[in-house]
Amino acid sequence: MSKTLPSSFSFKLSTGIPLLAVAIGAWYFSALQFQASSPTTMGPTPTAIPIATMASMFGSPDIGMLSSFLVVWVVGMVAMMFPAMIPVVSIYSGMTTKEEKGPNPSRFVGPAVFLTGYLSLYALLGLFLFVAVYAVFQLSFILPWLSSLSLVGVAAVLFAAGIWQLTPLKEKSLAKCISPMGFFLTHAKKGFSGAFRMGAEHGIYCIGCCWLYMLVMLAVAAMSLLSMALLSGLIIIEKAFVGKARWFKWLSSGIFFFLAALVITFPSYLALF
Repeated sequence: MSKTLPSSFSFKLSTGIPLLAVAIGAWYFSALQFQASSPTTMGPTPTAIPIATMASMFGSPDIGMLSSFLVVWVVGMVAMMFPAMIPVVSIYSGMTTKEEKGPNPSRFVGPAVFLTGYLSLYALLGLFLFVAVYAVFQLSFILPWLSSLSLVGVAAVLFAAGIWQLTPLKEKSLAKCISPMGFFLTHAKKGFSGAFRMGAEHGIYCIGCCWLYMLVMLAVAAMSLLSMALLSGLIIIEKAFVGKARWFKWLSSGIFFFLAALVITFPSYLALF
């Protein structure tokens, strides 16, 4: 691909509107999933998957349960991450348009293939988390006393998220995410296979930046709509506005540390998330 990029508002508009539309659809689908999985006594607009339903999702390693979880997981990633992906996809679209002259289908299909590669990495992360959470549930059945440490586990995840915000690896991954031009200059590839590989490679950096956000959402907040919205807002602020700002790094880390202490001291507040 070319080393230069034609900057144009039209690329952001032509990619931003579809991505936002898909993200809104994913939020709507997620809301329907929460409503369908919740008892009618909870009311018409539940915000979290009940713990009994969460346990049932990890109660069996069969392909049906795994597939259901991955669908919910990937749709959630679309809802949370697609708004933050608008600058990346717009740059990719601009580079493809400059490189591919004429009615080449890659100019139109390429961004979808790129996003498919990107989401494939989040699907792999979901698969890993499914296996990990399934193992935790099975171990708790064998050793029931482990259930008494659940709050410690929740606090540990929040504390780990706070630590991760301050690590050099987090900063390095974030740098790749907030500098899409630099990413494409060093990872440029042609064709559909190249688009998929670039999307997957960008997904690696994105997961390196955000994987503990996702672990907090799953392990701490039971994939609630509130946690998804708060973490999505945090990701957008971090990637689109403040970047590697030192104050934000310490502020976000402090929030996770505070929540970890809150869970241990006042565990009833966990229900808010």
